[in-house]
Amino acid sequence: MNFDHRAGLYEACRRLSPIHPDHANLPIQEGFNWSSCLAGVPFDRLYLVVFRSVRRATADLHVLWEHDNRAYADALEAGGLLRYFKGEMNAHRECLSFCLWESREQARRASGGASHRAAARITAEVYESYTLERYDLIKIEGAKESLVFRRLGEVPAREDAPGVAARELHGVRRDSAS
Repeated sequence: MNFDHRAGLYEACRRLSPIHPDHANLPIQEGFNWSSCLAGVPFDRLYLVVFRSVRRATADLHVLWEHDNRAYADALEAGGLLRYFKGEMNAHRECLSFCLWESREQARRASGGASHRAAARITAEVYESYTLERYDLIKIEGAKESLVFRRLGEVPAREDAPGVAARELHGVRRDSAS
């Protein structure tokens, strides 16, 4: 990806925002302004990690905020992060956040830092439940440009490894299933 195209893609991704008040409960492709932001911007494929959660009523939001900010800073430094949407918790304590990456490989590299491991360690304390959705976001050029969200598989909450989803918010699992 050349620099001019990359800069245009980065700016387009900064404009991604919810288009429905209940975006946390809608399919990811329906809750945000993907088409209007990414139309006319050259790319073939991007990698999207969607984190849906229900926060515990007792969650220390200051601790969550600190870990999240450190992990975000490390992800930016690693390169390839086009957009981190940090969702707001709704009245039911539900939240949707996502990271949009230039590639799956960049997301994978970014997930290995100490700040991501630290964020993963607090997952069980902060969330009642969470799911992780991974997608290839593919642009189909033609008479009418379209976006295809190809689901790569859900990573469910695991009681034996409660930090898995937190690591994947900014990257992907570091095992053979990723």
